[in-house]
Amino acid sequence: MIFGYRHREEKGTAYELRCYRRTAIMLFILNVPMGGMIFLMIQTNSSFNYPGYLIYLSALYTLYMMTLSIVNLVKFRKMDSPILSAAKVLNFVSAMMSVLGLQTAMIVRFSSNGEEYRKMMNAITGSAIFFIVMVMVVMMVQSSKIEKKVERNEKIRK
Repeated sequence: MIFGYRHREEKGTAYELRCYRRTAIMLFILNVPMGGMIFLMIQTNSSFNYPGYLIYLSALYTLYMMTLSIVNLVKFRKMDSPILSAAKVLNFVSAMMSVLGLQTAMIVRFSSNGEEYRKMMNAITGSAIFFIVMVMVVMMVQSSKIEKKVERNEKIRK
């Protein structure tokens, strides 16, 4: 993606869109093992355990990363660079996985509802993350909206 961004001026916007779609396909491929990891986490009822006050720092970091990734996702979606937009999508997926990890740690530490509650919450959150990533992949592959915007901006530049 970095190589594509550096060479975007000389190769044109069609190249950027190919990079954007290629990133979507790679994200789809990555989503398969990510879904497997979520499934195994639910089946084996695994969790994270942070010692002492480290869970609060982890929560602060996760909240910051989630907020930043949402802001950047919206901000860079409005720009004319599909490559930068794809990078922000990857940051958003990473932040969502951090939320899932934090959720399991917080349920272990603060909840008294037991293992079934943790399984149910991990299933709900994990399924939501998997579904959101799949929707984002479909939107990236069908990037006709970005294509039209880039073509319009190219016409204006000429």
